[in-house]
Amino acid sequence: MDNNSEKNGPVLKKAHDVKRKNKSRLMNKANVIGMGVGYKIKNGKRTKQVSIRVYVSKKISKEKLSPRDLLPKTIENIPVDVIEANFEADQDPSIPANHRLRFNPLLGGISIGNSVLGGSGTLGVSVFDNVLGEDMMLSNWHVLCGRVTCALGEPVIQPGSGGGDVAGPVVGTLYRTAITNQVDGAIARLSGDRFLLKELFGWGQVSSVATPALGMGVRKSGRTTGITSGVITDIDADISITYRDGVTRSFQNQVMIENGSQVSRPGDSGSIWIDDSNNAVGLNFAHSGDMGVANPMPAVLSALNINFRIGITMHDFVAITANTLL
Repeated sequence: MDNNSEKNGPVLKKAHDVKRKNKSRLMNKANVIGMGVGYKIKNGKRTKQVSIRVYVSKKISKEKLSPRDLLPKTIENIPVDVIEANFEADQDPSIPANHRLRFNPLLGGISIGNSVLGGSGTLGVSVFDNVLGEDMMLSNWHVLCGRVTCALGEPVIQPGSGGGDVAGPVVGTLYRTAITNQVDGAIARLSGDRFLLKELFGWGQVSSVATPALGMGVRKSGRTTGITSGVITDIDADISITYRDGVTRSFQNQVMIENGSQVSRPGDSGSIWIDDSNNAVGLNFAHSGDMGVANPMPAVLSALNINFRIGITMHDFVAITANTLL
């Protein structure tokens, strides 16, 4: 975590309060599509100054805007940073990567999909279901379900079938989904054909879960762009995301990740962002230009009723069963 996040504690709290109080007013201005709280960008570089981030579909000079649509430079002494963005769910991959090959055993960061829906996304990581205690595959709702008519039990394949991936065999079935104002998530139950490792392709094991913090350095392993790293630049973004089905869905309290280049592209949906201690902090699901967008991991765990530590993996279950029968 950036030490400035702790030093700016009182300012951050005030910025969150200011954002909430002024959200309705600012969101009604022309081209405004979202708001958040993060460090101000000046001359293309991230500063250490906390700001209200206002996301607009297109920056327009003040001469061409009506007085009612002008954005203030500050609100209650908190600077306002205007950022051009157009958010889209990371679907329909087109860029090849090693992560799109067939893997046995399974692990986070590789191509996965729903054979009924079609397309490819990313298997995020192994998690435990709080009800069954089994290990499950975590990804996005729009990767493993993707439509209001999807049904639990639909086949999940690895690799997926989009963007040139050679569709693989069934490795699981859709078990639980969540599409809320904070989370785009889903889990799939293993079919038993392949074990699921508790690690990320190209990186290693995931320790546990942490709360995302402003200035925190993070990295992910995704189906399309592989391993990328960035910095959390917004921890309270309220934005609208356009999906492949043409529906625009609104999300609150989302996490933005940036590093000056593309950190997330179509097909990376479902990958997880981890901190320097390998704790999961966010579930990647969308992007705008160079920005990646993630659901905060604590919200994902709550929405899907899952955890990272308490349960038994299929591998361990088979080993215990085999030893018992000897």
